[in-house]
Order: sequence, then C-alpha cells, then structure tokens
Amino acid sequence: MSWAACCANKQMQDMFFGESSGSMFKDAAKGRREATCQWCYEHVQMFVVGKSLVWVCCNCKGVCEACEKCGQPVRSAMVRKDNFKTCSMCFKKDWKKMEKLKNDYVVRPRKLQVLQKDLEKISEFRENAAKGGTLRPFLFLVSLPSVSRLQIAINLGFTFVGSTFMGDAHAESWEIIGRRDLGLRDRMSRLRDTFFRREVNWYSILMPPCEELCVPAYMNWAEEFVCPQMTYAEALKECHADSSSNLNALENEFVDKMGKHQRARMSSLQACCLAELKNSEPIRKLLAMPQLQTQGVQALVSYAIDTSFMMLARRDGSDGTGAVESIDLVQEVVAFFEGVCEGEGNLFADATAQATTKISRDGVEAGRDVPPPGSILNANISGFWLTMDLLDIDNQTPSGKILPVLLQMLFHKGRLAIHGIRVEDYIKDF
Repeated sequence: MSWAACCANKQMQDMFFGESSGSMFKDAAKGRREATCQWCYEHVQMFVVGKSLVWVCCNCKGVCEACEKCGQPVRSAMVRKDNFKTCSMCFKKDWKKMEKLKNDYVVRPRKLQVLQKDLEKISEFRENAAKGGTLRPFLFLVSLPSVSRLQIAINLGFTFVGSTFMGDAHAESWEIIGRRDLGLRDRMSRLRDTFFRREVNWYSILMPPCEELCVPAYMNWAEEFVCPQMTYAEALKECHADSSSNLNALENEFVDKMGKHQRARMSSLQACCLAELKNSEPIRKLLAMPQLQTQGVQALVSYAIDTSFMMLARRDGSDGTGAVESIDLVQEVVAFFEGVCEGEGNLFADATAQATTKISRDGVEAGRDVPPPGSILNANISGFWLTMDLLDIDNQTPSGKILPVLLQMLFHKGRLAIHGIRVEDYIKDF
C-alpha cells in the first residue's frame, strides 16, 4: 500500500496520527471550539490562530496546541519526556482538585489591613528584589490581587496553578520578576546591557517599551519625555533609593503617553461621542470625586475612560461605532479602579448609585456584566489588550509581551493611591 493510499484510509490515519486527528483538524477549520484551558483551568472558547493548529484561550489569552491523545488544547510548556503533547486531563488524575484549588485561590478575599501587612512583610524574595533594583515593581505585584498575578504569569508564559509557591504573594511576585527566561528581568536582558552583564533593574525594564512605543524614530528622548533620560549609574542609584521622583515621573508619563496614542486612534465620530459623554451628569459626578483628584490618578482616569468607551462601543460586534450610555461608561470606569481589597465598593457608591437602577428596554432592571467568581476574567485585563490592538502592537515582540504586564502594574499604582497607599512608604534600604 502506498503512503497516499494509507493516508486516504481513516483507519490508517488513526493508526499513524491518533484517533483525535480528524476532529482536531475539523475544529481548526471551524476557527473555534469549546475546551478546558490548561492555563486558567476554565471551560472556555478557544480560537485558532490563522490556519495553524495553535489555539488561544478567550479568557486568559494563553496559547495552546492540540493534545495528541484526546485533541484537547494543551499549553506548549506541558510536553512529556516522550515528546507527546499531552493535556492535564490525560495524565493528571487530580484535575478536578486542581480546578477547585485554582478557584479557591482566585476568590480568596483580602482586606486592606492584610494588604498593608503583605507590603510590610520581610522575606527572602523581598531582599532579592531590593538587591536587584526591582523592589518597586515587586511591591506593585505584591499589592495586586491573586487573580491579576496569575494573569500576568500566563501572559509571560507560565502559571502558578499546581506550583509549590501558589498563594504566597512574595514568592509569586519574585517569580514574575526573576523567573529564568520568562521573567521580566530575563526578557529585558535580551534587549540591553547583555554584553557587560549589567544589572537589569526597574529602569532598564521600563526603558525599552518607552523608547520603542513612545519615541518616534525622527525624535529624541528629550523632545518627547519631560522625565530626563538617566545614565546607568544614575538609574542604579534611583532604583536602590528609598524614594525616586524620576522613576515615579517616568511611570506616570509612560501611562499618559500610551493613553494619548490610543486617543489619537479614535475616529472623529468616536471623539465627538466621548466628548459629549464627558459632559453628562454621571461622568461629571464621577470626575468630581475627591479620591480622583491626585496628580498620579488623573492620567489613569483619562486612560480608563477612553478604554472603557472603546470596549463598550465594540461590545455589539461592530468596529467601534456602537452606542454608549453614560451610566454604562461610569460602571466600566469604576470596575477599572476596583481590585485592591475587600469592601472597596463604598468608595464609588455615590457615582454608581444611578447605575444600579438602570432599566433595560424590556423593562427589567439591568446591570453591568460581571465575571463569575473564580474566573480569570476578574483580572480585568481586556482593556490593556484593546490598547495593543488599537496601536497595532505585536504581542510576540519583547516589548509587546510585557506591555500588558507593565500597564497592569502601573495602573494598580493609581488604584493604591485612591486608598491612600504609596509604595514609597514601604520601601526600605537593604
């Protein structure tokens, strides 16, 4: 029998490629399928990338390939010693236990006092971050909720689910920064300071995205940024200091410029609609709240309003021309600033009072769509992916890979400021 005849016979196909090969290719032709994601451990919609057999999770954006045994999508890192791409459901008997462990880990509440104790806690991981000049991002990560740290790890190419340090905020934060080949430090060392083996600190992590995404080729740094460009010695001193005004200014300016670039991509119709919404009573009431008047929060408020508007304008499947109501916009902006601690909804109670009584066209009380408890969607990172889509940023480039991570950390700094928390107050000189 020839090879062509062999492949034309379904029984011979199953013998050579496995029984699931036929359904695998059929699902890829459809472009989507329902499956259990090996990254976020949720039953989700998977979308195929182009004409390949690579799948992307709709919830966590984790990249998967098809299992060679059952056809389920499996993350590329899970390859056994016999080189078979096998999913967790095929070789792990405790799959349900892992799924429950992840859900309990995500929904675990954290009060403001517990958050402050985590920021004050002294550990080996905190000392490593301080010695490496990355204590500032380390504290940002520690203050993030557990679901956000899990989402950041998935963006970088690994997961905490099933690991020994799962649930330890300090261990998870240091893993995100210092994990070999996948952490923030190793990703940035490929771009700069590799020849001299210099320290990769917080400044050297921020600089490549700032230069690549915010400084055009025909301009220099001083023409685009108010914050001065530091030498290696100056950056080293700033990253190891108890307080750093230059780093704080660079963080705020980077978020502000990303928001301006995103705003420039709006059409004239979208810009007019957004300007009209900003003059509405609910939005003016939200912007007048005292907790949003600090300098570090103002740029984040503008970014949150623009991103929320674009997300709502696209929710009906259009290209951004959908109708947006002011009440819906207020709810989305408030959701952007939530996620610090338990019971924080009272901070925006006055602004959302009118939104909770919205009546739909059917005469039924309707509210904002909220992700189910335990879902990775509670990380609320879809707005940052929308920014990358609007700015045509490839998520496979080094800067594009860490941009959602940086935006999530820097935006969380504004959330902390609303609660009166500054990471500078918890930085100690080791």
